Amino acid sequence: MEQQNKLDSKSTKSGIVTGHVALLAANIIWGGMAPVSKDLLNMQLMSSWSLAGLRILGGAVLFWALSLILPSSWVSDEKIEKKDFWQLCIASLLVIAANQALVIIGMEYTSPVDATIVCSMTPIFTLILGALFVHQKITWMKLIGVALGFAGVLAFIFAGETNDAINVTNPLLGNAMCFLAQVCGACYLVFFTDIIKKYSAFTLMKWMFLISAIVVFPFTIGGIVKVQWSEMPLSGIMDVLYIVVLATCLAYLFTPIGQKHVSPTVVAIYNYLQPVVAAVISILAGLAIINWETALYACLIFVGVWLVSRN
Repeated sequence: MEQQNKLDSKSTKSGIVTGHVALLAANIIWGGMAPVSKDLLNMQLMSSWSLAGLRILGGAVLFWALSLILPSSWVSDEKIEKKDFWQLCIASLLVIAANQALVIIGMEYTSPVDATIVCSMTPIFTLILGALFVHQKITWMKLIGVALGFAGVLAFIFAGETNDAINVTNPLLGNAMCFLAQVCGACYLVFFTDIIKKYSAFTLMKWMFLISAIVVFPFTIGGIVKVQWSEMPLSGIMDVLYIVVLATCLAYLFTPIGQKHVSPTVVAIYNYLQPVVAAVISILAGLAIINWETALYACLIFVGVWLVSRN
């Protein structure tokens, strides 16, 4: 019995370490998504709409290819029930097609740091929608968090300044699009909890990317085909691979591994890593400038999200 307890303890510790490593990797990858996307768009060899379409189409191909290659112990072979299909379609349009397209298109107009910080607002929108539509309890502490978060994000949206040197042409529009993207993501988390709990993360990603790919294909394939791939430098090709393979597929595979082994609070805390990674990479690459106002607004949002997410 004692030996078994030792084995169980080692297994638990191993699982926790695995969970932390998976979440660390996923959030570092997602943190690099914004500056990498901005770098690619600044080359002006591909439109933001084409990049969004390429990410969704590439994600669909990769998830379905993995479902055929990986063993069933890694990826569950679930069937989507007919009664859930239309819900899945709407969820796909919200959290994949609309969310990802709005973020990438917004990135064309704003800085990667601003975009990543605005994109950290999802827990606040989720709380608000939950309180309004599913009667989720909201405490005074969470209400203060909502107020702080909104103060920070509104300051970001309306106080942004254009900067031709780092290709920030319309921060108001770009940040507003990232704002709307998080509203779409929050709607998915609040209104589609039944299918989120019913199916594994891999099954949902596989089907939602496929549905979204079918929807965006007619609108983006023309732009993707027109891309002069032969003129794209190696760094541009690496940016595309990073966005499609790492940030779209691999990070989504890491996340459920982490969620399996650590608490939701720890998962939420790791999300704070994304803006930090985005800021460091953006500054080093000359894609963003951090001033005291940006730091202040970011702190408001982070404190707000922390108050909303804490138990």
